[in-house]
Amino acid sequence: MKPMQRRILILAVGVALALPGSAAVLLDDTWSDGKRTEQSLPARSAWFCSKGSALTAAANSMTLAISTGSIMAVTYFTTNDASPAQLKVGDTLTARFALTFTKVAAANKSAAFRIALCNFSTAQFSPKRVPEDKFSTGALGGGVDGYALFQNVCGTFGKSAPMDVRKHTTLGYKLLATSDDWTSLGTSPASAEGFAGLADGTPYVLQFALQRTGSNSMAVAVNWSNTVSGATLAASGTDNVATNFSFDGIAIRASGAGETAAKVTFTGLKIELTPAATPSTPPPVAKHP
Repeated sequence: MKPMQRRILILAVGVALALPGSAAVLLDDTWSDGKRTEQSLPARSAWFCSKGSALTAAANSMTLAISTGSIMAVTYFTTNDASPAQLKVGDTLTARFALTFTKVAAANKSAAFRIALCNFSTAQFSPKRVPEDKFSTGALGGGVDGYALFQNVCGTFGKSAPMDVRKHTTLGYKLLATSDDWTSLGTSPASAEGFAGLADGTPYVLQFALQRTGSNSMAVAVNWSNTVSGATLAASGTDNVATNFSFDGIAIRASGAGETAAKVTFTGLKIELTPAATPSTPPPVAKHP
């Protein structure tokens, strides 16, 4: 086994939640056709953006351009709002993003880059799913349960805890805009294992895993992997008063290039649901989704 493969295998086993065997693939999108608004699961999901032209797709990638103000992008990985993916006790939902940043911001203390796995099927607005670009970012949070990563993005982290794993506890309409609507479950120290910041052009894998561990408990683990150096950074937490175990969408919010980056380019997104009843087998070597 090559050194890089060994490091990523260790990451998959030791940092992320264990995945006990084969999984059902809900989405495995690489934007190979250069389109972003077609829903054809599991090969592709439709993405929509609050500033339509700021989200573009090309062959094998999708790029979110971030300017001076906040911007949001959303997608859904189940067929409709009545059929979210449901986790039984022991089941794990895993999302892996392959991405790079362009013009990463100077050191700052903001957690301005946010990604959430959500349950839009309980939304208090109609329609429950965004149907097109140029939607209002202030109308997506009502009734929507979820877990999120609030991430500090800069070349050298400006926060002592650059990762903050959170639960949506005040289900207000501004989904990822108000930190007070989200309760922290766990953070990560800066510079852990040589991971001191996010660099321009470096390919990263961001893995977000939710595992239902009991009738009212959810374990949440999020980790970054630098696929060039093998460095990792992770944060995790447990929600012991969990009431939501259904998920059907992803929301991404950046509050400005000065606090995040000028662009985020995604080259892959893979979402899997692994049932607890699946016989345990060694996980495969993790690569870009």
